[in-house]
Amino acid sequence: MPKSLPPLKVPFLERREREFLSLHEVDALIAAMNSTRSPIRNSLLAILLFCQALQPIELCWLRWCDLDLSNNTLIVLRNRQKISRCQPQLVVNLQPLSAIEIDFLQQLEVERTTDWLFASERKQRLSERSLHHIIQQAAKVADLPLMAHPYMLRRSGLYYRAALLLQPLGLSLGQCCLLWNWQQTNSTFSAHEQQQYYAIKRKTEEKFWLALEKIKAFSGITADFNVIDYLLGAFMLFPGLAKIPSNYWLAPAKWHQVTFKQTLPKRLRAIKSK
Repeated sequence: MPKSLPPLKVPFLERREREFLSLHEVDALIAAMNSTRSPIRNSLLAILLFCQALQPIELCWLRWCDLDLSNNTLIVLRNRQKISRCQPQLVVNLQPLSAIEIDFLQQLEVERTTDWLFASERKQRLSERSLHHIIQQAAKVADLPLMAHPYMLRRSGLYYRAALLLQPLGLSLGQCCLLWNWQQTNSTFSAHEQQQYYAIKRKTEEKFWLALEKIKAFSGITADFNVIDYLLGAFMLFPGLAKIPSNYWLAPAKWHQVTFKQTLPKRLRAIKSK
């Protein structure tokens, strides 16, 4: 009997119109966790995916020893690819926790049965497959207009943080793209584009690149051309960077004060001298 061909992979755009959630969709998905069998654990899963911008594998391999409730911080091993904790490519971040995250963690600690931060009903590490299922089912309960997955919460969390960094700069999407293309591509610029670039204050340009470095360090993403997608994604979550809530309940703790690597890369330090 001849072997049948595997089904063709359906492009993302045909499965869903976007790869992120709006803030009210994030809220609805978290609220839907209250109807699940493990409401505290599952709510915290969604909250950490958004607030700490975790990848599923980073979230599922968290242990209680990674948590320091006395200092309200979480050790996150970024770029995790395998089960080993000893990988040279890992980026280790000490990330602050918000009051909401701490509250849910304290509630989950009461239910603690294993060394794993997120355990299954069989007291084993929660698998990435189970995580995807939990998020997908919660999206259905919340009646979201698209099929959700964990990476959408991570992406929305990074877009939100990027928006908080970019809004004070007063840059438009076009200006951000111009700054990126000016430094990172070999594009030829028209006289009008050159005029637009030199009209941007060099201090503002420096803050733009520091914002990119901050998102890069926080997320553990190593390639700048990937980080810029998340930075500019702020304009998809908040068109024109308008209507960003000032008192959002999942606002990151001391985001503007957190420092990972607050120096410009060597290739961009010439900006200061312009």
